[in-house]
Amino acid sequence: MRICLVNTYHYRRGGDSTYTFDLADLLRRKGHEVVHFAMNHPRNAESEFAPYFARHIDFKEIFATGSLLGKLRALLSSLYSREARKSFAKLLDATKPDIIHLQNFRRHLTFSVVEEARRRRIPVIFTAHDYDAICPNSLLFAHGKICEICKGKYFYRALDRRCKEGSFMGTLAIVLEGTYVKLMKYYDHIKIIVTPSEFLRTKLIQAGFDASRIVAIHNFIDSNLYKPQYGGSGFIYYGRLAPEKGLIDLVRAASQAREVEVLIAGDGPLKDDLEKAKADFGATNVHMLGYLERDRLLKVVSEASAVVMPSIWYENFPYAILEAFAAGKPVIASRIGGMPEIVLDGTTGLGFEPGNWLALAKHMLYLHDNPEVAQAMGKQARQLVETYFNADNHYEKLIEIYERAIRG
Repeated sequence: MRICLVNTYHYRRGGDSTYTFDLADLLRRKGHEVVHFAMNHPRNAESEFAPYFARHIDFKEIFATGSLLGKLRALLSSLYSREARKSFAKLLDATKPDIIHLQNFRRHLTFSVVEEARRRRIPVIFTAHDYDAICPNSLLFAHGKICEICKGKYFYRALDRRCKEGSFMGTLAIVLEGTYVKLMKYYDHIKIIVTPSEFLRTKLIQAGFDASRIVAIHNFIDSNLYKPQYGGSGFIYYGRLAPEKGLIDLVRAASQAREVEVLIAGDGPLKDDLEKAKADFGATNVHMLGYLERDRLLKVVSEASAVVMPSIWYENFPYAILEAFAAGKPVIASRIGGMPEIVLDGTTGLGFEPGNWLALAKHMLYLHDNPEVAQAMGKQARQLVETYFNADNHYEKLIEIYERAIRG
């Protein structure tokens, strides 16, 4: 089978890109041909299909510094990109895939690629990595809180809240794009929607999507690429430093658990606020590591006692948890979104209510004082990814979806 994987970015920058690359490797190992389509970003990995990639567009820079005409053109291209469709058509002519598997593609590549596939009667499936289909800013989170006021269709409600980084113009752009997609009924042209968590599947159904067309298939990880190291010292969060990640709560928890060492690795808009919180709460046991290259990051994770995920938004299915498990580390995670489907409380980690930093402090102290418990949980976490979240299980479920879509 020849599969075309479509994702905006062709380098490892987040869960969607990680999944795309890992899936491509898995499909090739199983004897399939893989074709890529993406935006021609400067950081892209090498690809034989790069000559067909769509032009790079930096919406953030355009809306910040561009002319009025430039902003208008960018806005229109985020609704429907004729340039992306033309590039995609050339790729399809050259490769003739049996099926197209979309990842994150909206606003840069746009639903124009779905139109081109539809014209050629090539079946399309879509993996939803976030809440883009039902929320303009894709997070169901705004101004520090869970936000579901749009309910998957009343996108104009986001304008009052300026939920795109507090910007009216930025919010207007995503509201117009979401409304346009809704009016054009573009999702009706996708055969099957795959969600990495049951939680996201439920949210889509609640918003009016047809339940028979949505299948939950958990992400996978190749545990053979990770050497487990059970036990360690300290606790680590790694990922994007953003308000929805609950990191201020982590700093407050650390200030109440001064016996433990807390590491925060990553970069993002909350960096300065975290430094201030450290000073305000006197959390001298919190260490900001900044962005770490992957090899260095995995070494730091392997030396920790556990990984912490204190998010206050509906996390879907974080790869960081699968990586922690593969490394033999339990995870302390807030009970929100899809995380309770992975972090089995008392077995592969510990759960707490979002925002309850006192409970988080208590859990860190417990594992610090009982290292044998952390080691036992780490071993069960490793066993879980080996037996359930493995590549073969994922492949069997996904290939069934491909065949179902092709049969029509």
